[in-house]
Amino acid sequence: MKNLLNCHSVGLHSFPISFENNLYERIFYADTNHRLWKENPLEVAIHPHHVDIKITVLEGTLYNCLYKEESNGDRWKTFVWDSVILNGKGGFKDSGYGHLQFISKTPYKQGEEILMKACELHTVFVEKGKKCVWLIEEEIPTCEYFPLNYSNWDLTKWTPKNLYIEVSDEVKNKFISPYINP
Repeated sequence: MKNLLNCHSVGLHSFPISFENNLYERIFYADTNHRLWKENPLEVAIHPHHVDIKITVLEGTLYNCLYKEESNGDRWKTFVWDSVILNGKGGFKDSGYGHLQFISKTPYKQGEEILMKACELHTVFVEKGKKCVWLIEEEIPTCEYFPLNYSNWDLTKWTPKNLYIEVSDEVKNKFISPYINP
């Protein structure tokens, strides 16, 4: 996996720190210029993960926003995600509409953990102008993954321009050395 600035969103950076048994550990770093505070439209679509994950907040406050599919829930546009990171190119393909029920928007502070199954739907929120850093540890999946994302914006117009900028380990270390070598 690559060290990436502007991973999925401007101001959100992803840095792998280990890879064992085809599972990654990586640090996400939302700098103070991130856009994760945007809620209408959502900056990062509501999505599942391909594996179970454990998120540990290393600095700041991360809000985990959970949803579930529910026939009488709010109507959302649905899109199938083709990963730019895994495939070198990609994007979103319109797949119609679905219905989701909002479950919670829970704040997690430094040292707190979130455990999620691969099939759970979520997005994240960080307050405007605030830095937040978290560790994601991938686990063996306990649910079947399908890359269906939900948004209140037409993701077929999404572009990876200015996103997924590969950087060196030297740049990575400037961001995350306080978190891996405290």
